[in-house]
Amino acid sequence: MLPFCDRVVSVPRNDVAPVWTRSFPISKEPTTLGEHLKKKRFSSGIRQSKAAQMLEVSARTLSLWECDRLFPTAPYHARIIKYMGYDPFKKLTK
Repeated sequence: MLPFCDRVVSVPRNDVAPVWTRSFPISKEPTTLGEHLKKKRFSSGIRQSKAAQMLEVSARTLSLWECDRLFPTAPYHARIIKYMGYDPFKKLTK
């Protein structure tokens, strides 16, 4: 066997979304906090566990937030605003 046959070149492609983000529908115009959180996470290309770690909450908590089954309490608002880069609470429509 030739010495170069067992080499593999791997280059990350930043212009293509990860495979796991292509199968979930994401709202282009988010109207709920969960949609805002999910859109931010998918556009950043990070997994839920990493996003939860950044927000200093459990993955289960973030999942409940993204599914709009639970609304974050006031102490978490500052963390969410910092993570999002804007205030999604002002953009929520009733």
